[in-house]
Amino acid sequence: MSYARARLWLGITGVGTLVTLAALLLLFQFPQRFLLTEPAAFFTELQQLFFVFVGYVALSAPFDFFGGYVLPHEFGRSQESFARFFPRWLRGVVLHSGLLLGFGLLLLHAARVGGTLLALGAFCGLQLALLLLQPLLAQGIGGLRSHGAASASGGGHYFTGGITGLPGRERVLIPQHWEETLTPEQLQVVLLRRRGAVQTGARTRGLLLAFGWNLAGFSLALALAGGLGAVSQLVTVSLGSTLWSFLGVLLLPAPSQRGVIEADQYALKNGASREVLESVIRQLDTLQDDEPARSERVERIFHPLPSVRRRLQHLDSPSTGYGAWHGARMALYFSWAGLGLLSRAVHCNAGRPDVWVFLPSD
Repeated sequence: MSYARARLWLGITGVGTLVTLAALLLLFQFPQRFLLTEPAAFFTELQQLFFVFVGYVALSAPFDFFGGYVLPHEFGRSQESFARFFPRWLRGVVLHSGLLLGFGLLLLHAARVGGTLLALGAFCGLQLALLLLQPLLAQGIGGLRSHGAASASGGGHYFTGGITGLPGRERVLIPQHWEETLTPEQLQVVLLRRRGAVQTGARTRGLLLAFGWNLAGFSLALALAGGLGAVSQLVTVSLGSTLWSFLGVLLLPAPSQRGVIEADQYALKNGASREVLESVIRQLDTLQDDEPARSERVERIFHPLPSVRRRLQHLDSPSTGYGAWHGARMALYFSWAGLGLLSRAVHCNAGRPDVWVFLPSD
């Protein structure tokens, strides 16, 4: 079994565990039976939410351990000692869980002050905050360090950078290790592709897809919970958001894949050498999970990034239509606003705090 396929099975197992547990907890009304169903003192509510997230961390820890430490060692992808891995992972877990806890308390009290409408407004504000604070959160949770205006480094080679900022104020971020690994010509193609994602509107469409998808899911979760006035309802919303994120994992890869292909075609039409572009596509795949080809069924559901083979096939083909660059994985990141618990379990993220905020992109 290849490293990529081992990670895929780990992701399927981790996601499947969380989704099954969320469904069972909702089915048997766990929040209503064991958590507060009425407003209570702040520290009482804080204590209950704290233990909920401790349970989430405990459930996720084995998958993080295998994804971040065991599998990379088994397949020769890392020589990092456990003494270095554990504190890096622990910092990410503590900050991520603390963030979710804070978001939960904010949503809870927003709903008490202004009802469902203010809760929805707070949720939208949290998604916007996650976008604006993405570089800062990546520094705290992932240990990323800035190296100038467009470069950053972290604890592993899986950080791929991305595009940050509001539409119209975008900034392209490139991993420092790409600057050391790629040739100047290849780096220019990388920058051209990402600027193309901005110029064509694919990045903006990806953000809108992620925002809209999560807003729809949060609204449905609120309806499922019957409001958001007590801890039990907040946890119900979290479980509902987790199930909605799973639906997104199945449905959102297609527009995200079109966004990748759109960026490739933009680069080729705007001065990139075909030879250099092909070398970039192949080399960046090698630096990640090294799976240049995969079955159509697996790719359609689990991979927002098309395989090397498919990307090369589409370089000279007609346009595949408008894409939503990175929409599927941005939806997972923005799901934090609704206390979605799935983003750390997917195969590209398990055990990799350096990509919990900037999920791997093309």
